Amino acid sequence: MMKIWRIAALALVAGLALFLITVLLKMLIIAVAVGLLVRVVGFRLASQVFGRVERGGWQMNQPIAIDSPVYRTPARQMAYDRVIQIG
Repeated sequence: MMKIWRIAALALVAGLALFLITVLLKMLIIAVAVGLLVRVVGFRLASQVFGRVERGGWQMNQPIAIDSPVYRTPARQMAYDRVIQIG
């Protein structure tokens, strides 16, 4: 009698494992399909919105360095129109 319950439990665990594996495979297939769709359709939409876009063309050729003097705002220097002497 106990042997039947063990076989039933084993079959239940095997069925649950197969169900979870198929669910994971379906999710993986859907994720790959959505990724390909976004890559292809997204590229075409970006081409329509921004004009001709080359792959990887969104990045600048030279990275912007934060400490580069080119990108610093010039320091304001105080200018005095008239000087009043004290004393």
